[in-house]
Amino acid sequence: MKNKKFLFVLLALFFAAITLYAAEDPFANANDLVKKGKYQDAIKLLIHIKQLYPDSDWYPECILMTARIYEKENKLNDALAEYKNLIDKFPKNSFAEEAYFSVGRIRSSLNQEDSAVKAYDLYLNRYPAGQYNVIALFNIASIYRDSGQEDEALKYYGKILSFYPNDRWFYSWAAIYTGDIYLKRKDYDRSIEAYQRVLKDNNNSVLYSLSQLHRAQAMMNKNDYISAIASFKEILKMNNGFQEEALYGMGKAHYKLGEYDMAREIYVSLLDLFPNSVWRTNVEKGLKLMQRKLDKQRAEAGDDL
Repeated sequence: MKNKKFLFVLLALFFAAITLYAAEDPFANANDLVKKGKYQDAIKLLIHIKQLYPDSDWYPECILMTARIYEKENKLNDALAEYKNLIDKFPKNSFAEEAYFSVGRIRSSLNQEDSAVKAYDLYLNRYPAGQYNVIALFNIASIYRDSGQEDEALKYYGKILSFYPNDRWFYSWAAIYTGDIYLKRKDYDRSIEAYQRVLKDNNNSVLYSLSQLHRAQAMMNKNDYISAIASFKEILKMNNGFQEEALYGMGKAHYKLGEYDMAREIYVSLLDLFPNSVWRTNVEKGLKLMQRKLDKQRAEAGDDL
């Protein structure tokens, strides 16, 4: 009898060990199902995990994974319900941070912009050093910019420019959009200052050239054609997709300065390099106008002789 009891205990320990080993990564199969696109099977498995381990740390992770699956299926309202469920049940869990942020993101996807801003602000207040902070700030600013609330947009872009200089992508776009708002307001000095914040580096050359292009436009509007030409030349040095715009702008700047020979040379180069340019009609008109002005200059010079 003692031997049978001892054997029973050993078997119990053995099966317990197997169960524990099998439960070390209960999400492996769920992840495999998601990768295969078997979303409903994955959700059923996650429900089963929650039933087996209702008091474990896996429970909130199951909710999070379920929400992510619903997003993959574009069932945004269901995903939103799961994220809110995670926040309600486990507000202090580490997974709650993603849930707070995702509520704002989904609200925005559902065109619920006011609710999205409130959700993002709630996330920022709850996680002042959160991993999604710069994205939340940028998304709020973009919502305000798209809705025409420019002062609010500037406030949130300003926070990115003040506190996230190392997040080059968000920092650069925040600077460019800030410059665009001031350019629209004809506050050229502030727009130029904002564009100048975009720094040149190997990983940021496109945004740098874009900022130079916008900066040159602000210079043109300010009638500072010499500075505009300097920016256009900087763009041409970068050789990353804005050559057509730079040549057109530089030709126009030289024309404004009365440097018709230079303007004509640049416009001819533009048509040679970009025969299907969107500005071809304008360039051709400009070339004819410049030719008339050049003919007039030469005629006047001949009269002086």
